[in-house]
Amino acid sequence: MMNDKKDKKNLKSYMLSMLVLTFLAPIGAAYYLYYAGGTDHKVNQGEFVEVGVQLMDMNLLALDGSKAAQNDVYGHWHMMFFMDADCDKKCEETIYTMRQIKTSFHKESTRITNVLIHFEKNIADEFEEKIKTHYVNFDRYYADKEVFNRALGYTGNDMMNKNIIFIVDPIGNVILKYNKDNTAKDIIKDIKRLLKASHIG
Repeated sequence: MMNDKKDKKNLKSYMLSMLVLTFLAPIGAAYYLYYAGGTDHKVNQGEFVEVGVQLMDMNLLALDGSKAAQNDVYGHWHMMFFMDADCDKKCEETIYTMRQIKTSFHKESTRITNVLIHFEKNIADEFEEKIKTHYVNFDRYYADKEVFNRALGYTGNDMMNKNIIFIVDPIGNVILKYNKDNTAKDIIKDIKRLLKASHIG
């Protein structure tokens, strides 16, 4: 009887392990293509984020003030950008570029989510109207600038002034960053590689 219980427990542990591996394996394959280079000598265009930042550890808040839910963050590839209360011309150009990149993936665009992180809660009315009109499909959260400063090693002002876009994988890991020297084509090339390598998200 004891052996039966032990066997059932071991079976459950095995099944859970296999489930986890099934979920993570495609993402592992995506990373392999990046960092082993696959059949290409040229790898990612973005810079690898080596500090191991998990988005769900960043204390994200939904716009209504509630804590961000895991099922909102997990399950898609994300392009993530930061802003304060207002968005200047360069900021708007970056957000527009993110929208166009997502649109360029056509049927696969549903695998990609654009995320806008607000460091200030008093969003300028003019920009709020633009969001509702032109960027309604962006996921938006509030966050503490200092939390991201400590986690990513960049000041919030640097991330905004340099128009830094981050790529986040479907299990919430911040993996790549792009600054103003990168082009939309750079980001598209990397995302194509990731989507091809991963069946998750």
